[in-house]
Parts: sequence; structure tokens; C-alpha cells
Amino acid sequence: MKLAHKLGRMGAGALLALFAFAALGLTGCTVYTNGMTLPNPHYQGNIPQYFPRGTEFPFPNEAANLQEAERSLQQGN
Repeated sequence: MKLAHKLGRMGAGALLALFAFAALGLTGCTVYTNGMTLPNPHYQGNIPQYFPRGTEFPFPNEAANLQEAERSLQQGN
């Protein structure tokens, strides 16, 4: 009786472990890092995104205004 009870508990534990392993393997793990979602279960089927290169200096209007202010100060002297 005790042997059958132990086998039943072991079988239930093995079945639970198999189910947990299958659930983890089928769901995947998605992590959001640096603006990218990596990986998901179907990451190879995703279309890559393209972000065009922006201006090298991020504040061109501010730089132009500073240069203009500097020129006006030099002309005033």
C-alpha cells in the first residue's frame, strides 16, 4: 500500500514538473530593453524596424540662436 502511494505521489510530481517545463518552454520570455522587445517566441518572424539617423547635433535651432546672439554682441562692441 505504501509503495503504491509513493508511486502515485511521484507520478503526480513528475506530471506537475513536466507541465511546468512545457508551460515555460511554450510561453517564452519577453524583455523590454533599450527600446527593443527581446526575445519573444516568434522573434525570427518579426519585421525589423528601421530608424533613420538623426542630426548629429540634437539642438540646431538653439545653436543658431546662440551664434546669432554672439554676432549681435560682437557688432555692438
